[in-house]
Amino acid sequence: MRTKLRFFPTRHSRNQDESRAFSGHFVQDSGNKGLITGLPLALLGAVLVFFAPVGASAGDVAVEKTAIGEIVEFSADTVQQIPNQDPVPGKLYVSKEKIRMEIGTGDTRKIIIFNSTAGKTLHLNPARKQYMEIQWPTGKSDRPHTSTRQPLPGDPNHLCASPQLECAMLGKDEKVGDRTTEKWELVRKIQVEGRDPQTMRFLVWVDRELGANIRQEIYSNGELEESSEFRHIEKGAQPETLFQVPTDYQRVSMPRPQSPAH
Repeated sequence: MRTKLRFFPTRHSRNQDESRAFSGHFVQDSGNKGLITGLPLALLGAVLVFFAPVGASAGDVAVEKTAIGEIVEFSADTVQQIPNQDPVPGKLYVSKEKIRMEIGTGDTRKIIIFNSTAGKTLHLNPARKQYMEIQWPTGKSDRPHTSTRQPLPGDPNHLCASPQLECAMLGKDEKVGDRTTEKWELVRKIQVEGRDPQTMRFLVWVDRELGANIRQEIYSNGELEESSEFRHIEKGAQPETLFQVPTDYQRVSMPRPQSPAH
């Protein structure tokens, strides 16, 4: 089975730092019995904003902690929408060191648990009672990963300060449900040799109290590709059992990529 990795929106970028501008949007597709399939870019990107970038130095992390503060624990319903497709419901649980994301319902329901304390991600398939464990790579400084979230638009350390991005606040008191947010536009033009230029545009609604983008819209060359939103947000401590693998689940291994046929 072939595993595909995509960084979004910098799909053709060779510089991993550039992908952090949009909260490290990452998708992994695999054929291993549906354990890792079609993770929603907008939703996953909104979740990964809570984690510091891989390979940051201890000094970088200290600066980010000073600038953006501690993570707020909360739960929320999530909705991911791709044009001309049915919306995909889900759940999100955020604690100080762990995040649980549920996607879909019934036999298609998937669960992803990010554990910054152990430095790993768990992919659970409730229909098959199976799970896969993926250890995070060690950063350049060999430090453990932390749960410090990446900066949001408007924060001092956000990559909106880089020349590759055009960022603008479109509204300071935008309502998303009963939450007050800042609405930001982030634009990146991508030029790839031999291809037409591509303009990626993100609209993000930043909830400063939660420290999260609670709504995101992704556009490519003016066309809406997908959106995600947090709803029914409730602040409070999350039970530790949410971040544990049930005892009756069987662990399976990550499939190895097949070598191309000669």
